[in-house]
Amino acid sequence: MTDLFEAEATTTTSLDLRRLQRSKRRAARRRLTLIVTAVAVVLFAIGGSIAVNFLQGFESTTTEIADYDGPGQGNVQVVIESGATGADIAATLYDAGVIASTQAFIIAANDNAESASITPGYYFMHKEMKAEYALEALLDPANRDVRAITIPEGRTLDHYFQAIANLTGTTKEEVQAAAENTEALGLPEEAGGNLEGWLFPSTYEFNPGVTPQEILTKMIAQTVTILDRNGVAPEDRVRILTVASLIEREARLDDDRALISSVIYNRLDIDMKLELDSTVKYLSPSEGVFTSDDERAIDSPYNTYANVGLPPGPIAAPGEASIKAALSPAETDYLFFVTVNLDTGETLYATEYSDHLANVETLRAWVAANQTESDAE
Repeated sequence: MTDLFEAEATTTTSLDLRRLQRSKRRAARRRLTLIVTAVAVVLFAIGGSIAVNFLQGFESTTTEIADYDGPGQGNVQVVIESGATGADIAATLYDAGVIASTQAFIIAANDNAESASITPGYYFMHKEMKAEYALEALLDPANRDVRAITIPEGRTLDHYFQAIANLTGTTKEEVQAAAENTEALGLPEEAGGNLEGWLFPSTYEFNPGVTPQEILTKMIAQTVTILDRNGVAPEDRVRILTVASLIEREARLDDDRALISSVIYNRLDIDMKLELDSTVKYLSPSEGVFTSDDERAIDSPYNTYANVGLPPGPIAAPGEASIKAALSPAETDYLFFVTVNLDTGETLYATEYSDHLANVETLRAWVAANQTESDAE
């Protein structure tokens, strides 16, 4: 009996001990759960705050595009390359400190249809410009840094060379040296190495640092473009430029170009000397209206008083109007012409020599009444 009780007592004590241990473990687990939950809540709160801040930061960078407010300050030169896209231009401006962001410029460009007409070249800009103002500056020709040259019709190589020297800061001799390499300039083979008449008279714009060779090349290319546009075949180019140069030097008014062209072709058709003072002036560029006997006797294939037919090449740079007149002369039987009023450019035409002599006297009377003797010589 004692053994039985003792055994029972031992069993009861073990059970109580196990219950106590389980209770302690449950309590420990509850405490651990509370601790983990508390930590999780804290971490979630911290993590949520970080996430919100991240999202807010992302939202601000994607919806707020950096842009300056005003017209800018200071000066900077930017170069817009040929073929540059809107993104290229935006990057150029951003790198130069002109705009605050490329996105701001692209938006401004997309909102302005004229942005597609930005001309490549050098521009004077300000730093820290509002993108809209930067775009407007690129569209304003006044902000371009260009080297412009204008050559009027009827001028010779000597005038061209000096104008190019003035533009490039070189000497006339250096320009002449550049002109000697006609192959590098793209002068057509049919020109025979003679630049006269092949430098098209016009206004040209160049970037800073342009060289005489680049200018000459562009002018020659423009002449070829004009000839091609008017349907002049390569084998006819020299003849048309030569006739056109005579017209350019002789005509005072646009209406006279086709008429003078007709006189030239009418004389050529009957092997009559052209007898044009302009060709003598090309050989002897003296002042005054008339040429002297000595000048008209100069031994040169360019002297149309001494030789039948056209001179061997142009005597000046003709414009497109004279080229068109050389291609489409008026239909007349005129063999003579003379400008009788040097102020208005009035020109008289004749078929008979006697009528021409009367017209020449009209010129002499005008000169006597309007110019001094030294002017007329």
